[in-house]
Amino acid sequence: MKDVMFYFELHQPFRLRPINLTDLRGGTRDIFWDEKNEEIFKRIAVNNYIPATQHLMEYGIRSSFSLSGTFMEQASRYCPKVIDVIEDYVKSGLCELMAETYYHSLASIWNDEEFTRQVSMQTRSLKNVFNYDPVSFRNTELIYNDHIAEMAKKMGFRNILAEGTDGISSRYNVNHRYAAPSGINLYLRNYPLSDDISFRFSNRSWKDYPLTADKFARWISLADGDLINLFMDYETFGEHQRPETGIFEFLKHLPRYFQEYGIDTILVREAELRHRTRDFISIEKTTSWADKNRDLSAWMGNLMQVSTFDRIRECKDKLGDLWGYFQTSDVIYYMSIGDEQDFTVHEYFNPYRSPYLAFIYTNAALDILCGKDYGKNVMQ
Repeated sequence: MKDVMFYFELHQPFRLRPINLTDLRGGTRDIFWDEKNEEIFKRIAVNNYIPATQHLMEYGIRSSFSLSGTFMEQASRYCPKVIDVIEDYVKSGLCELMAETYYHSLASIWNDEEFTRQVSMQTRSLKNVFNYDPVSFRNTELIYNDHIAEMAKKMGFRNILAEGTDGISSRYNVNHRYAAPSGINLYLRNYPLSDDISFRFSNRSWKDYPLTADKFARWISLADGDLINLFMDYETFGEHQRPETGIFEFLKHLPRYFQEYGIDTILVREAELRHRTRDFISIEKTTSWADKNRDLSAWMGNLMQVSTFDRIRECKDKLGDLWGYFQTSDVIYYMSIGDEQDFTVHEYFNPYRSPYLAFIYTNAALDILCGKDYGKNVMQ
């Protein structure tokens, strides 16, 4: 029997308000765009979080969820029913919860101590909200290298996820269980099959359109390897791929065709019980699942991003409790330009619809909270 491992990212940032300096009312209360954050969360709760989770549970599909701390905060604040539905799914035994950084941040690439602090914050939240102790870890947007895997291992996690980049898949079959040099279990995303659902499902110009559950299950049955790792944004179901595309019908029929083709869905924590380690893989250069480069360029690709990232790091003492929220990777991601193909994706997620406005609004907020000269040395 072949296994499929579904992993879904559930994250929402606290977006910064587009600041009009003439209307500034002062203080920190208005820094965050509360009405927009609430509007977006409630919309996705109706389109995705609630119905998709109910579908997974009803159809008996096993999957692993990674909930950022800011997602859990917004769910509790704007739509507690989302927490209730996820809790029901976890209690059913069909869902595993994974650890990540609380703020969905880039801490892993610059400060080990801050990274460890944020992971501990997120796992405490999982304990408080769901009474759950995770054994598997995934980093922000699958940012990964050997050192990050080693830190996760030292924190007691048994499993970690990473992108199956073209460079890695040219040397290794991503459809197996591997281990990092530190010994932690390593599972690599099969990005072509993942993207067939998350990006190409409703693309009528795609040569394989329409993607049916029968067709997809057959592809998986024919793939070489032990387990197929399908990792994607959870919003794929009902938000990015709207209900009228047939995405929920696709989900509904998957279990029947999986059974027909001898495929089972398993949790990340279960993979080591069913599959042996094929090899040790060392990945020294940092990878991610973002954009076609699958590296850090989605966040560090231009001077606006690098200078703002450095400025946020410099403003730790001035920002106080807000420092973590400014570290959320989306804050920097909104400033990405990238190439035409990637920019379409960036524009979809960018509430300001412009990387330049994202840069202006973020630095205006930093001016207010940290002072205009704070971090000036890194802006030159």
